[in-house]
Amino acid sequence: MRGIDHIRAARLLLVATLVTICIFALWPELDLEVSALFHAPGAGFPMSGDPLVEGLRDFIWNLSIGAVLLSAGALVLAAVRRPLPGFGARAAGFVFLLYLLGPILMVNAGLKQHWGRARPADIAEFGGTASFTPPWLPADQCMSNCSFVSGEGSAATALALTFLVLAPAVRRLVPGWGFRLYAAAGVIFPAIGLVLRVTTGRHFLSDTVFAVLLVLALALVLHRLLLAEGRG
Repeated sequence: MRGIDHIRAARLLLVATLVTICIFALWPELDLEVSALFHAPGAGFPMSGDPLVEGLRDFIWNLSIGAVLLSAGALVLAAVRRPLPGFGARAAGFVFLLYLLGPILMVNAGLKQHWGRARPADIAEFGGTASFTPPWLPADQCMSNCSFVSGEGSAATALALTFLVLAPAVRRLVPGWGFRLYAAAGVIFPAIGLVLRVTTGRHFLSDTVFAVLLVLALALVLHRLLLAEGRG
């Protein structure tokens, strides 16, 4: 990740964000249409509560917990001058701060507690009592742990970036097919984590997309501060 052109990446991310805002501003019903694909009238969202789905969700969530613990442990080891090979203080600090500032503070302690957007399963269109509100509009349909943006979606994005940061060290330790499996896991598990939040009626598509964009923006800033070329 060291060879990133931060200015170009920031421009691309800005364009992607503006395009996303325009799409959901002009077509707010897109959220309802996507969620309706996974809703069964009278039965809610069938994938919600499915033991296999919940087990997969827990596994992906535990991967994120493991990433936070690994980064914290690596920071401690770096502080006592015994850094993990390929995962020194800067890389570990990047992962730790990405989770702390992104999913924990900005998302779960910030937006989800104050934006007030009801989850798909809670709105009238899908058998609930709350009103549907577009993603850009703060609402009063949820008091806490609300839908915008997706907490697990933001954690899944941070998990994908953690896989990417660790990739050079893993390639040295586990070459060949082992690394290919690692690379596949780094794409598949975060992607499944994102998709499951929509298919189970816990988040709208926009909640997930904006969670990804938010974490990517934070990651770009942290990368510039900690991992850019010339920063040790």
